[in-house]
Amino acid sequence: MKPERVSVDSSESDKLSVAIICAMYNEEDVAEEKIANFKSLTYPDLRMYIGSDGSSDRTNEILAKHADDQSLSIITFPRRGKVHVINDLISSATENILVFTDANSMFSQDAIEKLVLHMKDPAVGAVCGRLKLVDSSGSSGEGFYWRHETMLKKAESVFKCVIGGNGAIFAIRRNLVQHLPVDTINDDFTISMRAIVQEYDMVYAENAIATEEVGKDDKVEFKRHIRDAAGHYRAMRHLVALLNPFYPKRFFFYASHRVIRWFVPHLMIISLALPFFDLSNQCARFSLLLQVVFYSLASVGWLTGSRFVLLYIPFYFTYINIAMFVGFLRNLLGLQRVSWDRTQRI
Repeated sequence: MKPERVSVDSSESDKLSVAIICAMYNEEDVAEEKIANFKSLTYPDLRMYIGSDGSSDRTNEILAKHADDQSLSIITFPRRGKVHVINDLISSATENILVFTDANSMFSQDAIEKLVLHMKDPAVGAVCGRLKLVDSSGSSGEGFYWRHETMLKKAESVFKCVIGGNGAIFAIRRNLVQHLPVDTINDDFTISMRAIVQEYDMVYAENAIATEEVGKDDKVEFKRHIRDAAGHYRAMRHLVALLNPFYPKRFFFYASHRVIRWFVPHLMIISLALPFFDLSNQCARFSLLLQVVFYSLASVGWLTGSRFVLLYIPFYFTYINIAMFVGFLRNLLGLQRVSWDRTQRI
């Protein structure tokens, strides 16, 4: 049964109690900065719940320094996997609004106000903030893919049907949050989409900003894409209600933005194989030639590391879809663990 919608007028919007939920694993480089960032937020009566998933570096030591802080709830767990930490933190939190974040994502001072402002509308169940990627010099690290994602979120927000909250910064009403299945990998996507499953809106708050520093290791990034992809295929099972065509708005946005993209690798394999069934056909030969040229450019882009657009776009498109297909296989074969290693976004 759908939870009761409670109207909140503008004068009361700042009275909604808010909790920030953050799971950590080996975050000694950012743990102190994350707490300092929390302290700098201007939203009143804010509480932060931090769970350390069996960290083996100095993370627990850093967190222990703040054990007496009444605005922080810090719990250290044995190594079990992020989903278990998130579930336990959710159980601990009683606030009206839960804001989920990553340890290395730093909020602008008014980010919480900007998120909560949208909760004045009782039809809104979740709000996705904006993640800004920057490099170590402080300049923009937002590439074509990330700009494309931002554009899609803005467009979906017009229809109040944003498909997936960003793990760096998103908010959801506490009464819409359910415990995650224990095999969940992409907790941010699954939690936020529960709002849409329960027939609530999800919007994009472009002015609710979190920043992350861009990483530099392509191998680490490749592993992150594999894990994310495995999580998305697994999430399809948990969010099967979104594929019900009798709810056309959410079906359209979910299928067009996510599901079709997740099966692009499979379509690429089929497209490459089809011409070999009839190489005497001129169209088949031309299709094969185009694909050979495309993958040749991708290979040159990979070997040279060039950012020249005619090389980098084929490389990055192929690179992402190889990672996605590996993620598909790892999920299919049950090889993807729910525990996670700390990675930097690229």
